[in-house]
Amino acid sequence: MKKIFLTISLAFFGIISAQTEKGSFIISGQTNLGFTSNTTKYKSDRQTTDGPKTNTFSISPSVGYFIVNNLALGLAFDYKSTITKQQIEIFDPNNTGGYTTGNIKETQTTLSIVPNATYFFSKGKTRPYFGAGLGLANTKYKSNYTSDSSSGDQFSYSENKNTGLVWTANGGLLFLITPAVSIDLGLGYANYSFKDNGLKTNSSAFGANAGISVFLN
Repeated sequence: MKKIFLTISLAFFGIISAQTEKGSFIISGQTNLGFTSNTTKYKSDRQTTDGPKTNTFSISPSVGYFIVNNLALGLAFDYKSTITKQQIEIFDPNNTGGYTTGNIKETQTTLSIVPNATYFFSKGKTRPYFGAGLGLANTKYKSNYTSDSSSGDQFSYSENKNTGLVWTANGGLLFLITPAVSIDLGLGYANYSFKDNGLKTNSSAFGANAGISVFLN
């Protein structure tokens, strides 16, 4: 019985130590703490006014191959969508109250393809890791405005698309819950750079992320 238990234990820890060896694959799915919804309210003189309402969703599936022990080269597909809605009051001289209500909806989606490299430290069940990548990002921005004024319904729409570079850095801890599955917790940073008609725009994002990884030998 002791020999069987010892054999199983050695096999288990042998699989764990082999997860990040040369020739293995890692498939991951991470999200920047997922789907968030924020609503802002303004209060003045006992009156409450709704501010912008923002919904954000992001996800980052990736696949990697260990070219040497503990070092994997991979490809990540990052998707982020942000929708902002706000109701505003605008001056309308034809309206009895002087103002009319308008609605603004802004949508921004970003899709990135990022080749990257990730290094895993130590050989236990808990493993720190650090990764960096450089790739392309495509951003699409849409804006809708509608109002019901005394002069009739009004509507406007605008759309803008940009393609640029993105570089990323992330690090954290990987917790093996089975020989082939881990929970990942860490921090991530991304910097986006776009050019449009001679105007260069830089934006960055930093936040916590959580995900699950699967190792294949």
